[in-house]
Amino acid sequence: MCSQPTGQIRTQLQKVLASTAFANAERMRRFLEFVVEHTLSSPNEHLKEIIIGIELYAGHGEFDPRITAVVRVDASRVRTKLREYYLSEGAADPLVIDLPKGSYTPVFREASIQVDPPRPTTASFTEPSIVVLPFSNLSPDPEAYFSDGLTEEIIHALSSIRGLRVVARTSAFALKHRNADVPEIGRALNVGFVLQGSVRKSGNALRVTVQLASTSDGYQLWSRRYERSLEDLFAVQDEIALAIADMLRVGTANPPRALLAGNAGDFEAYEWYLRGRHHLNRQTREEFHRAIECFEEASVRIPGYAPAFSGMAVAWLYLGLFAMDAPFDAMPKAQKAAARALEIDDCEGDALSVSACSKAMFEWKWSEAETLFRRSLHTQPRSDLSAHLFALFVLLPMARIEEALGMLEDAKRIDPLSLLVAASRGAVLLMARRVGEAELEYRRALELDTNFWRALVGLGRCHEARGGYEDAIVCFEHAKAVSDNVPTAIGALGRAYALIGRTKDAHLLLAELDNLAKSRYVSPYGRVLIYLGLGDDKVFDWLERSCNERAGWLMYLATDPRFDPLRKDVRFHSLLERLGLPRIAYSTTVSG
Repeated sequence: MCSQPTGQIRTQLQKVLASTAFANAERMRRFLEFVVEHTLSSPNEHLKEIIIGIELYAGHGEFDPRITAVVRVDASRVRTKLREYYLSEGAADPLVIDLPKGSYTPVFREASIQVDPPRPTTASFTEPSIVVLPFSNLSPDPEAYFSDGLTEEIIHALSSIRGLRVVARTSAFALKHRNADVPEIGRALNVGFVLQGSVRKSGNALRVTVQLASTSDGYQLWSRRYERSLEDLFAVQDEIALAIADMLRVGTANPPRALLAGNAGDFEAYEWYLRGRHHLNRQTREEFHRAIECFEEASVRIPGYAPAFSGMAVAWLYLGLFAMDAPFDAMPKAQKAAARALEIDDCEGDALSVSACSKAMFEWKWSEAETLFRRSLHTQPRSDLSAHLFALFVLLPMARIEEALGMLEDAKRIDPLSLLVAASRGAVLLMARRVGEAELEYRRALELDTNFWRALVGLGRCHEARGGYEDAIVCFEHAKAVSDNVPTAIGALGRAYALIGRTKDAHLLLAELDNLAKSRYVSPYGRVLIYLGLGDDKVFDWLERSCNERAGWLMYLATDPRFDPLRKDVRFHSLLERLGLPRIAYSTTVSG
């Protein structure tokens, strides 16, 4: 702490809190004010995460150190805000308030006293990189399917241009309604450029406005307004992609592939396709079925519309994979839709990925699945979906851990804010017994969404692997509450109850699964985990039923640590052989 009197420090604090950097960040203001005042009043007390969490967040129900990293996240944001202030309004201030990385205790120093320079906030880019933010919807229709669909198509068109790294949809749309400035977006996504715009559709008239800005300084580099008829939308999408390619001086030897709907001249079919994509991205059982209906409408209008069949295939895959519908009902429909898409266009990347997933999960033909995934990645080398699914459906089941992590790292570069990629990396690390690294990935996902149930279950499993059953149960109970009782969360919770001797509670969850099965499909997974925790031989009955129902989670029997107690049983060996999975001897130790 510097020699300046307390009054001078408080005056500087009030100036910082009133600045533009902090003006609309009430949460950051409260954080900074608390840590400064605490340090001034208790200079010999080192501030800890638990103190800040209890004082600032516990009253709002936001703080549980076993689950959330809210204190660390907000501390990082305050550091960014302070840096922003002292690079602008506070550049001439004689006193600097700093929050050193790795600490919650602020330091106060004279501006003339130099410290080690911070690392550059803007990345050094080895290739041009861009994020397309969701276009604003200025149409009379409040539904955003059209503006969101246009954004997705421009992302897709730019992704097909060699030499340009394009952030995937998930990460781009995570910034919707956040009002982040361009340099901040550049830091968060590690990109050099931001494309944003608006779209207005009224009758047959279309107006699209776009702007390209540099993340290094926030300056606008290019803008254009397109006033066209709806039938010209496809040409507008291509024009935008080619103009961006020209601005960034990347190759256009492989210009964006024309949309089949555009070639057919049936704009109504394309609108049905966009509605389908809109519902598909909402990721619930009801929305998946709505998406399928929309894709079917598009395919009726254009029987040769490959993206519509590909969209159907993805929706049916997710319904089967997440056990929202019985896999034996959903997966054959996914296969059929993917096959139809590939008949029309054998380079349809999503359809190739769905076919590969089906070969793995439904038929246990791992080599054929790998061949299809590699075809998909060759067709769409910048596809985060193909890379992600390849890691989960082939590499992890075959215990090819480093390859899986490498593939997910590629997906992360394209989709840095993806909850699914973070959770999948956590799952791979957890199955590799690298618990400490897995926990970091799950906490990263929970920083983005504290109610993401897959990460909650994963974090609970990390606690469980270290013997922290009570902390694990907190995570599993939270996951069960926010996931609408998915068997994954129920089974994890029931197993944890059983392991600490709460057998009555474990049996109550078995009864709950029976009750749920009266109104919807319930995967056998939950019962397998609970009987596994109870040490009940019925676990093999439910494993057999899981095989008969083609439950997707069976892919991980060779690697999942929870099944280690069964690995010496001949029945388990037989099961692995039936599934074509490797038999691996694991060390009983875990890292982290």
